Amino acid sequence: MKLKIWHKMIIGIAIPSCIAILGGVLTYDYINDVENRQGYVQIGDDLKELVLEVRRNERNFLYHKNEDALKNLHNAISNLSDATTSISPKTAEEIGKTDFLEFQNSIGKYSNLIDSLYDNYLGAKEFTEKVRAEGRKLETFVSKGSHAKELTTSFILHLRLLEKNYMLFHDRKSFLELSRGLSQLTSIIPFCNECSPYIQAMNNLFKVNRQNSSMEDDMQIIGDKFEKSTKEIAVREREKISSFLNLTKRYLLIALALLCTLGPLLVYKTATYIVTPIKRLSAITKRISEGDITLRAPLKEHDETYSLAISFNTMLDHLQLTHESLEKSLGLLREKQAQLVESEKRASMGLLVSGVAHELNNPLNNISLTAETMLEDLDELNPDELKSYVQDIFAQSERAHHIVENLLDFARARRSTVMEKQDIAGIVKGSVNLIANQLRVNNINLHLDLPEKEIFVRGNLSKLEQIFVNIFINAIQAMKDRGTLTVSIETDEENKNAHINICDTGPGISSDKLKNIFEPFFTTKPVGQGTGLGLSVSQSLIKEHDGEIEVESEEGIGTTFTVKFPLYSETGRTAASDEVPTPEQEKTG
Repeated sequence: MKLKIWHKMIIGIAIPSCIAILGGVLTYDYINDVENRQGYVQIGDDLKELVLEVRRNERNFLYHKNEDALKNLHNAISNLSDATTSISPKTAEEIGKTDFLEFQNSIGKYSNLIDSLYDNYLGAKEFTEKVRAEGRKLETFVSKGSHAKELTTSFILHLRLLEKNYMLFHDRKSFLELSRGLSQLTSIIPFCNECSPYIQAMNNLFKVNRQNSSMEDDMQIIGDKFEKSTKEIAVREREKISSFLNLTKRYLLIALALLCTLGPLLVYKTATYIVTPIKRLSAITKRISEGDITLRAPLKEHDETYSLAISFNTMLDHLQLTHESLEKSLGLLREKQAQLVESEKRASMGLLVSGVAHELNNPLNNISLTAETMLEDLDELNPDELKSYVQDIFAQSERAHHIVENLLDFARARRSTVMEKQDIAGIVKGSVNLIANQLRVNNINLHLDLPEKEIFVRGNLSKLEQIFVNIFINAIQAMKDRGTLTVSIETDEENKNAHINICDTGPGISSDKLKNIFEPFFTTKPVGQGTGLGLSVSQSLIKEHDGEIEVESEEGIGTTFTVKFPLYSETGRTAASDEVPTPEQEKTG
């Protein structure tokens, strides 16, 4: 059956999707119920907040017992009553019709009880004033002394103190103490007519307060029922929501189980149909990346991968042609690059040879002049003078021999291509010797700051010398007949590098030109004074040695080149394995 990829994907996705949709449909009704129950929970929470507000005002009313507190409590009860009235019968039925009706009836009962309690508070206030008035009369009576001797002023004052404690605290302790005091008063003077009004007033006050306490207890019981009812509404609805959620979880788990069993099987089969040709193309691509561009993709499936395989094979055909053309171009480029490098080497050699010729001319002139003098005055010279002239000729010959020997050493090093352990300080010093005459001719001072100990790097002697000679010659040409060349070496133990710093006091390089100085054929010198390859070749040779070159320049002050090479490590490659082919070997190879 010739199915397209998108056909296969639809089949693989449709079946698991149907399972998921079935599970979603089954849980939809339960989610709706959960949403409705969430509203019922909110109703319960709102009623609970209103009940808490009523209880708060209830406590204020019991504490202050005044009209403002009563008014605030009635307002809170009114808000609670309005909230219960606004609930629809259907919602009340869902929440619990019987409990809801009982809740509404309790609100009315609670409101009536508060009014009755307030009336009792007013009555208690009158009895309190009556007690205080009778107490003051009793104090006056005792203070006149026209009473039984058992009835003392201290006793009455103590009794009034117990009276004040009772009116202040209204607790059981103060009540019992005051009751005992009244009993003592009755037992001391059984027939005290002046004491009876006070005792009667206190008993009336006790009676009213007992009624108030009973009504307060009833009011708090109803308030507790309010809190319990609203709390039960919220808790009950939350339990129903939890039940619905658990049922929904079960349905989802069933759907998930089906997806986990049938889904992977369907996905595996679909993926196999889709991925097999892609994996085949991936394997071919990997082999092509390894260099085998002769492979071609087979044409098997009749889906989108068929046209992809045809396009892929066409691309490989073009790629093979391009690769062959690129190989030819790279060969030509290597040849031209080798020619450019050799050209720069010859330019450097020309400068060295001109310097060596000038250097060699001095001892030869001295030898010629000494020999001419000896020839003219040979008959007049004594043996000591003759010996002096011969020693002078010998010394100048040694000087010429040393110059030629340095040049031969440089030429022999250029023929070597081996990368081996090298003393970078010695190579820098030798490179300075090669351009020493250029320094003298151009009136340039040399300042060397080289370490006494040897610093080893891995490299090729001739290429390292060429790097430094190129940079030295660049600096000499930049300073134009006067200046100072400073060469120093330091080691970076943290990064395991050797840093060679080459500073000149030339005119410097502007920032817009500085970024281009390593480009081939770019030069800041006048026409005819440079090929523009010196720094480019030096950078290439430095990279061959795994090194870096950095440059800093400030116009009017000078330029500093910093060459960094990794310090030599005994764990590195052997010299035999590090031989670098010369351009001639590359051509023949």
